[in-house]
Amino acid sequence: MSRKPADAWLARVGGEGGPLLICAADAFAAWGGAVLADDHELDPGCDLARATTVLYPSDDDEFDAGLVRFGDGGKHTGLVWEMDGPGTAEVAATGDGGLLVMRSWVRNADGPRRYVTTPVARARELPVAGLDLPTGRVAIVWAPVAATDVTGLPDGRSNAGPTALDLEHMLGVGTVLPLPSGAYRVSCGWLDGTRGRYAPAEEQHGPPVPGNDDDWSCRWLRLTPAG
Repeated sequence: MSRKPADAWLARVGGEGGPLLICAADAFAAWGGAVLADDHELDPGCDLARATTVLYPSDDDEFDAGLVRFGDGGKHTGLVWEMDGPGTAEVAATGDGGLLVMRSWVRNADGPRRYVTTPVARARELPVAGLDLPTGRVAIVWAPVAATDVTGLPDGRSNAGPTALDLEHMLGVGTVLPLPSGAYRVSCGWLDGTRGRYAPAEEQHGPPVPGNDDDWSCRWLRLTPAG
């Protein structure tokens, strides 16, 4: 009996607060990101404002992820996921042909990576939506960023491995990866560990901690092929 390949961590996406956008790579070209009005507030008609409304539809409601329409006449659909503050999300290809997007609050422990790939983590997840990715490539980008502002966006013929997207003043705000075309089920999960998010800075960024310490706060999004 053949075994599925192990999960492979491929890329990182960083941001200074606000959600990540996940969509077909070709559709990302139509994403306008954040646009400021004359009063320097977010223009309510811009793509980031629509994404924020999806995640925070009222003062009493908030969601971890949801679908947003964008582009000419809303022709494209993307998924926005709240990364919960500034930080870096890590992206892994999973053995079933899908993706994991995970953010933790540590750089010196591999516990979050190991935890989110376990059956225990999967059992904690809640379904979010279905997402169609018809082009064989997916873009994962810090949502305030407009497509016109990034460098490194591959052309439509490229099916190469992970490609980093950069701003002039900030590197690694997105990535484009090959992913089998088709429909995906999206679920999300979180772990409020006793260490990690609220640990002292020297624990989060200091010398490596023991490899068997898994109790680090993290949150993640999983795309699973629907077929």
